[in-house]
Amino acid sequence: MRLKWILLITVIGSAGAQAQEATPRQSSDDQPQSVTNDDRGRAFIITGDVQPLSSPSSHGKVIAEPQQNSIFLGRGWETASLRSREPQLANLLASIRDQTQLSALDERGVKNFLAATSSQERFDEVAGDRSISDLDIQSVLARMLKDGSLQRPNASTIYVIFLDPGLRSTLGTMIAGKHYLAYHNLFSVSGMKIHYVVAPCEANRQTAYQVALRAFLAAALNQNGSGS
Repeated sequence: MRLKWILLITVIGSAGAQAQEATPRQSSDDQPQSVTNDDRGRAFIITGDVQPLSSPSSHGKVIAEPQQNSIFLGRGWETASLRSREPQLANLLASIRDQTQLSALDERGVKNFLAATSSQERFDEVAGDRSISDLDIQSVLARMLKDGSLQRPNASTIYVIFLDPGLRSTLGTMIAGKHYLAYHNLFSVSGMKIHYVVAPCEANRQTAYQVALRAFLAAALNQNGSGS
């Protein structure tokens, strides 16, 4: 079982690293690495290194039927080459074809791979060709929830923000592509707990899907960072 999960996803994250540290610290045994976001809270990064998962009992409640709510952020998604990726990216679980992965997820508690999804393009939500921090991402989500353009979450909702090539993700002093591939996080606004994934743009189509899937699964299986 452990071998399956070493091959399936990486779940990395917990509190405790200092904000000025650009390199995550490796914690002992199979505990996740520690990073901090812009407001000195914790975030959970996906890297290119495959790390073992801690045992199921050390994690918080698994989202059994994760509902993906996708936001394609930035004007780059107007291009035909990127837009053609959207159907697969907007349905991460439904696009899994490997039976080993499906069986491993079922054993871990994820039971519905066809849960309801929704998606939208937001070309003008933020200016293009810029760095976009974790606090910027939270501001986008809070603003969209406030104006009603984003569906309010339930306990199974995970928002997935797909960045176009001109939006360069940062997380504290960390930079996407150098220190992480993607990340997931949560925050509270107006009494709502917001679980979200940030997926920077990848040049390769299949890599983009695999990285986003890993981050989405990490959010579903370790939503509160329990056991970190």
